[in-house]
Amino acid sequence: MGLGDRVGGPVSLRVSGEFLRVSREFESDGATYDTRLKFSNLGLYADYFAFAGGFRLTAGAVIGTRRATGNAVASNGTLSINGSSFPAAGENVGAIARFPRTAPFLGIGYGHHQSSKGSGFYADLGVVIGKAQAQILPSAGIATAASQANIDAEQRRLQDSVNKLKAYPIIKMGYSFNF
Repeated sequence: MGLGDRVGGPVSLRVSGEFLRVSREFESDGATYDTRLKFSNLGLYADYFAFAGGFRLTAGAVIGTRRATGNAVASNGTLSINGSSFPAAGENVGAIARFPRTAPFLGIGYGHHQSSKGSGFYADLGVVIGKAQAQILPSAGIATAASQANIDAEQRRLQDSVNKLKAYPIIKMGYSFNF
C-alpha cells in the first residue's frame, strides 16, 4: 500500500509499505532446517518518467527490517560445525542475517503516471543495495562440544558467504487508483 504524487514535470514522489514473510522447512545432510525470511519496510521513492508511455527510472530507500533466519536440528544425532561432526542430541544451531535498517534502491518501472482519475497497473524491477551481517547461534551443548575456535571459523564462513550478496532483487506488481 502506498501514496504518490507528481511534484513537477516528469518527477513524482512515492511512499509505500512493503511486507514479505516466507517460511520453509527441509532436510539436508542429516539435519532438519527451519528457515524464515521477513521483510517489513517503508519505501521512499523518486520516479523520473524519462520515457513515453509510463516507463520510469526510480531511486529511493527502504527503511525497516529485512532478515533471514534459520535453525538446524540434528536428525541423526550430530551436527557439523567447521567441517567436523559433534554430538547434538537435543541441540541446535541457529543463524541470522540482518540487512541494514536503511538501504538504497535503484530500479526501473512502469505505472504511477496517471493524470486522470481511475485505476491502473504498476510494476517495478530493481535492487536494494547493502550487505547483511550474519551470526551463528549455537545452543549451549553444541557451543561446548564444538569449541569457540570452531564456532568462530563457522561464523567467518557464514559471513563470507553472506558478503557475496551485495544487493538483492525486488520485483513488485500492483494495482493503482488515482482519485
